[in-house]
Amino acid sequence: MKSVWNCMALAGGSLWAGAASAQMSYHCRDSNGSNFVLSRPCPSDMRTTAVVGGPARSSGYSSSSSGSYRSSSRSSGDEPEHMQYMSGRCRSLYQAMRTAGSRGLKYDAVEDLRREYKRECNEEEEAAYSKLSSDRYTRKEEQREEEKSARLVDQASRDREERFLQQCAESRRILHAKQARTDLSEGEKADLRRFEENFIARCKR
Repeated sequence: MKSVWNCMALAGGSLWAGAASAQMSYHCRDSNGSNFVLSRPCPSDMRTTAVVGGPARSSGYSSSSSGSYRSSSRSSGDEPEHMQYMSGRCRSLYQAMRTAGSRGLKYDAVEDLRREYKRECNEEEEAAYSKLSSDRYTRKEEQREEEKSARLVDQASRDREERFLQQCAESRRILHAKQARTDLSEGEKADLRRFEENFIARCKR
């Protein structure tokens, strides 16, 4: 009976330790002075600077010894375009993974970061890709609409010019016909002069 109670106690202790670990955040610092916050104990090549209760809030990287990585509100030039739709937490993890090689992190530390990113950011990354695709489609549609509108405006301008040329050609034909007549009355001659003046004002460019 005693051994049964001991097993139950050990099992209960293990469950409690697992739950506590899931709620802890581990503040780690590598040999370059870069800081990380992980949901599991720091890798062997990093120094644990703090263990805080509650879920991990950030997993930042900074080139300074005490600062943390701060993502910009838009995607920076060294980030994939979809990153602009992701949270600062996931962008921080991505930057930490991206720069791991240049900072000499060991394999287990990099794997920790990858697991952390996969666990926390997979769904967010899928949503970011979807948002990026949607925004690209919307921009293409807007561009197509703008191009269509420009074509319509251009076509309307050409149509107006064509009508104008046709009207002037008809006015020129009428003017020549009247000028060819020799039996015009004084009133018709006055009308012809006004018609000729209007034609010159309208059609002579």
